[in-house]
Amino acid sequence: MTAVSFFVNRLYVLAADNRVAYDERYHHGINIIRGENSSGKSTITHLLFFGLGGDYTHFAPEAQRCSRVMVEVEADGAVITLSRPLAKDKEGRILTQQPMTIHWGPLSEALAGTCRSNTFGYRTSPNKSSFSNVLFEAMGIPLVKADCNITMHQLLRLIYIDQESPTQSLFYYEQFDNQTTRETVAELLMGIYDERLYDAKIRLKQLEEQLSESKSEKRIIDKSVTKEMRSPEHIRQLIDHTNGQIDQLSDDISRLHRSEAALTKVKSQAEQQRASVAQLRQQLLHAEDERERLEHETEDTRLFIEELKRKQQALRHSVSTRQVLGSLRLEYCPECLSPLSTDIPDGICHLCKTPVEDRSGITQAKRLIAEISFQLNESENNLNDDLRRLDHVRSEEKKLRSRLKSERRQLDLLLSDASSTRNEQLEDFLLQKGRLQGELLQYQTLLETATYYETVVRRIQQLESDIEKTRRYIAALETHQQTRRTQIVAKMQQFGIHFLHSDLMRQRAFKEARQEDLHIDFSQNIAYLRTRHNKFSASSTFFLKLVARFSIFFASLELPEMRYPRFIFADNMEDKGIEKERAQHFQQTLIDTLIRYPADSYQVIYTTSYITDELDHSSYVVGDHYTSGNKSLKNV
Repeated sequence: MTAVSFFVNRLYVLAADNRVAYDERYHHGINIIRGENSSGKSTITHLLFFGLGGDYTHFAPEAQRCSRVMVEVEADGAVITLSRPLAKDKEGRILTQQPMTIHWGPLSEALAGTCRSNTFGYRTSPNKSSFSNVLFEAMGIPLVKADCNITMHQLLRLIYIDQESPTQSLFYYEQFDNQTTRETVAELLMGIYDERLYDAKIRLKQLEEQLSESKSEKRIIDKSVTKEMRSPEHIRQLIDHTNGQIDQLSDDISRLHRSEAALTKVKSQAEQQRASVAQLRQQLLHAEDERERLEHETEDTRLFIEELKRKQQALRHSVSTRQVLGSLRLEYCPECLSPLSTDIPDGICHLCKTPVEDRSGITQAKRLIAEISFQLNESENNLNDDLRRLDHVRSEEKKLRSRLKSERRQLDLLLSDASSTRNEQLEDFLLQKGRLQGELLQYQTLLETATYYETVVRRIQQLESDIEKTRRYIAALETHQQTRRTQIVAKMQQFGIHFLHSDLMRQRAFKEARQEDLHIDFSQNIAYLRTRHNKFSASSTFFLKLVARFSIFFASLELPEMRYPRFIFADNMEDKGIEKERAQHFQQTLIDTLIRYPADSYQVIYTTSYITDELDHSSYVVGDHYTSGNKSLKNV
């Protein structure tokens, strides 16, 4: 599993009159937004949260006077631009669950209208993808098929650290929170969620339901049919014997003298029977044609789906290859073997000095992968519908074939009969023959039941075998999952304890904490030391939450199997009354820890009112130093 990467390149906000309210570029690595209180720093993170797919509506008055948020992001190497409207109701309140337009290219091209774009809704439906589906696909994050709806908003709840949520709340707060959703989001971002395991559990549930239904069918047949009548071989012998008796009676009837009246009666019956046979034959031909058509269509759809999957996989391999080869740099000229200059700027070929557009190919490949995913979903739905119709048509064809065979035999017998009904022996023969024909119909019905019973028994045996195999597969996946969970939690605790021990001497328990004392409980939405009942001051409780959230982020830098996108943004690092010295010390500890990693491998964005002079004049800062007279949003 390759690490998930996500970067914000540029945030662009339009005012209501379409003038630019905010336009800043962000770099890989550390990004600090600084300024006085009430200068609009939080507003920037709120707009970024919204622009990335978060469901936020409680904007400051200045932000409410804006019309659109656009964010240029780099998702797993693809540069795309996300655009969401700040639509309002009649009372001027920002509407929830706004759609998103995804432009397959940088923000400059999106503004110029020179790149492909698609608009997606907030929620996923059976026949329509949401923008979360597209972004998950672009980042290489699997779609969660559980009952809870995992959206981009849900992921951002564990990526964005805000100052409006309750002090202890590990996740970004929302009113109608759900424990299952929190657990699923955590497992997804930690890399523990395994779609194979979920699919296997769904498969096991389906198999168990099918087994229960099949056993119920078997019990019903066991109660209604005797043991010997459940044997197709035994019933076939009875049918052969009865057919022999009917043939003998037909021969006896043929030897009797035939009267004109009897002949007329037989002919009339034969004509009616012939019409019935012709009608059944026509119905059977129609069913056969429909079956053949559906068989061809399902086979064509299967081949089409296989081809789509092959193309999608090829595109993914192409993206991976571009990302690997794009990082290789020639040191010597392949023609004369002279050393190449090393002071060539990024985006320029070191050999021929022409501009290189590596990201464009990756972006287009990501767009095609997303479009193929939509086609796959639609084709698989069509295939399932056709397969259901095919099963119905096959069943109908089998039923018509059986009826036609029986009706043809009766017609053949009628045509061979021209016996006199005035003869007592003839009447007796006809009565016997009618009785035997009735028995024959019963045997044919019993034969269908017995054949189906055999099918049910075989199905039960196959289902029991499949259930056992699936259970073993699930057990193996769960063992692997638990091993991965233990490793990831240990790494998170390692970083968490590092930050607690690096804190100023404000909370003795932080300095004395051991690695195993730190608990990050996503299910209960809380981080705590030793026991949940340990209470700290508001500032220390917030500090503990801050440490827990950054420990997840840092663990993702060490463990590529995690799906946390190595991107985190925080609003106000000194929330809940943390003193200036403590906040600045944490920022410096954070930066000292971050610089151990290549800046191109992660992105951190945070706001602060307590920035040191050294950081205030560093390359880490983004935008102006905002004040009450120079707020972050302009033209509003």
